[in-house]
This record gives sequence, structure tokens and C-alpha cells, in this order.
Amino acid sequence: MIELTIRPDLIAAHAAAWRHVTSPGGSWMRDERAAIAEPTLAELDDSDPLPPWVSPSSVGRTAPAAQILPEEVTDAIYRIARYASSLTDGWYQTQIELGIDPFAYVEMVGVVVAVVVAVVVAVVVAVVVAVAAVDGFHGAAGLERPPLPTPLAGVPSGKHPHVERATLNWVPVAAPADRTAAVVQGLSAAPGEVDNVGRLAAAQYIPFDEMGELGWSRGTLSRSEME
Repeated sequence: MIELTIRPDLIAAHAAAWRHVTSPGGSWMRDERAAIAEPTLAELDDSDPLPPWVSPSSVGRTAPAAQILPEEVTDAIYRIARYASSLTDGWYQTQIELGIDPFAYVEMVGVVVAVVVAVVVAVVVAVVVAVAAVDGFHGAAGLERPPLPTPLAGVPSGKHPHVERATLNWVPVAAPADRTAAVVQGLSAAPGEVDNVGRLAAAQYIPFDEMGELGWSRGTLSRSEME
């Protein structure tokens, strides 16, 4: 058996991401955020996934989270977590028409990505971010995935930044609007999720403030080798 030595900053970033996922956000309560994360993990583990054009609720595959979240939300979580590359602007607009608030949608994406690969999902949704990143790391390393922590007390802040209609993203973004392409802008309507993705990126990939440095390296790995 190969023994792995995991960097302390990686351990800390993952622990912080897990705590963030089950903490109150701007739109979702602590139990709701945990209910977003739990089916995300189940969907990533699903050995018999539905095709992207079939919603779980339409075939009776209702997740336990449906006891807390509206059906349209649990269906959206499945599609985002499982088939991010199939999402379109039209699909996003349909979710808003079903009643999902744009701010809540962006925050939901942030939670899902933290549980998968936040950066990838943000790009596709033009931009969900923490669950996937932690899950992906542990799966790749052959490690048992840590359980989600007990949700922290508190209620949604209800505070959101001033947003503008986006030109390069489907979702609204914090002002000033997206004048240049940047993945993280897609989550800017939910600052807490941007911070969480930033912590994960700094530990697993590259710090946000070093993104412009193509020659950046971590130890013996260059940026091009990581990518």
C-alpha cells in the first residue's frame, strides 16, 4: 500500500470548504446547503446515472433532500453535478422560470462545485463548487471521503452584492459587469462561494492573484504540468 503525505494547507482548505458548505449562506439556510451537498455526493457516486435529459423526479428517483428542497432544485442539482457540460443558457433560463432565484442559483452552484470541481462547473454554467473538489481529490487519492460536518447554526444573511446583467456569463454578476472572460465572475453574485473556491484553488491549483503568472510553480510542479 502506498502511503500518501498530504500537505497541511490541502487538509485545511478541504476542512474549511466542508464547514462552509454546511454553514448558512446568503440565500440558503444551513440545512438547505447540507441538503444540496448530500445529493451531489450521491449523484457523483451513482453507478447507474440517468441521461441528462431525464430529471430524477420525473422517474420517481427523488433524493432525500427533496424533504427540504423544492423538487425543481433537486433536479437542477442532479443535472449540474452529473452533467455540467450539457448545460445551456436556455436550461438556466428554464430554472429561473421554475422559480429558482438567480442569487440562490449561483450559491447552489458554489456548493455543488465545492463538493466537485468548482472551476469547471463555473465555466460551463457560465457559470455549482466545493463538494466536487473535495470529493474529487479524495477519490483520486484513493482516500475515504470525509463526512459532511453537522450544519452550523444561523440563518441566511439575505445580503447580496449589487449585480448587473452579464455579457459573458448567463447569471448576474457583481458590478462592474464582466468585461473580460474570467471563470470566477460567474460566482460573484455569491461572494462567500468565491472565497471558498479561492481557498480551494490556492491549495489544489493556483492562488487567484497568481493567475496571470504563467510561469508560476508549486514545488517541483510547474503550472503547465499541473494543468
